Amino acid sequence: MPSRRSVRLLTWPDYIDPNSLQAFEAEYGVTVELDVVPSAAELVQRMLLNGANVDVLVPPDYAVRELEAHHRLDMLDHARLTNLRHLEARFRRERPHDPGSRVSVIKDWGTTGFMYRTDLVQERPRSWADFWRLAETYSGKVTVLDAPAEVIGAALKLRAHSYNASGEFELQSARSDLLRLRPHLLAFETNYKALLASGAACLSLGWNGDAAALKAQGIPIQYVIPAEGSQIWEDDWAIARHAPDPGAAHLFINFMLRPDIAAREANYTRYGTGNRTALTLLPDEVRRDPAIYPPDEVLSNLEPGLPPDNEGAERRAALWREIRG
Repeated sequence: MPSRRSVRLLTWPDYIDPNSLQAFEAEYGVTVELDVVPSAAELVQRMLLNGANVDVLVPPDYAVRELEAHHRLDMLDHARLTNLRHLEARFRRERPHDPGSRVSVIKDWGTTGFMYRTDLVQERPRSWADFWRLAETYSGKVTVLDAPAEVIGAALKLRAHSYNASGEFELQSARSDLLRLRPHLLAFETNYKALLASGAACLSLGWNGDAAALKAQGIPIQYVIPAEGSQIWEDDWAIARHAPDPGAAHLFINFMLRPDIAAREANYTRYGTGNRTALTLLPDEVRRDPAIYPPDEVLSNLEPGLPPDNEGAERRAALWREIRG
């Protein structure tokens, strides 16, 4: 008897609805083997060091560029991805990190900002300046992501620099502000929702979908896209170069692009969907939530994360090592 086909999915914690995996397995008779890493940075490192035995992965937009530059991603066969027709044009043909969706297709999109427990924080912050100020007030109950681009980017926006700046002058100002912030941190933590839910943290730099998920659980959370601006990002589906079963990998991605499944995923993660048909299937309160689907005037003040040149990357990496410790 031939062995059962399988898809090994490399992702991070709690980022896909288990019901979606079960539905795929039941419909196609293909087992999904989850391979979970704690952060996007570790996902990239894993693929650069050894991407063997991975079929499908979920890289963020900036990582798609990096992994493609190192020949770690396979070309997608659009003929096998019939559900691409459901994507909005801007998420299919207008993506700066992968024009034409050659090696990746959108999973979801969102923003980076901060959130706070409205029952524990008396103030109503609206800016990165407020976040830094309140970190002193609520010292020891503040978290930032264990993610260099997001943390350094926040410090850069605090001083009206580009989120992607990598020059010596801009990074020196970010360094000063991050050193000022660091003593007040509870943790560098990417999986920070439990800390907010328990009240161990009351103020966290993070992503809009996490705030929406906590609010859906009844936790009193407010998400803020800071007035100075921040990041808009996209996470994608991609197939690893030399994937053991590229046919099953295409089958899986096409299934996840199916509108009913994409809508289920959007309800689960509480991030924005780039699937225009799936969007019509979402509850009104989700589609109208400005924390998930910000208005155009807010979107215009956001920047996509872009990779710096080699010298800039080295400067940012050195800063992160100093701040992270």
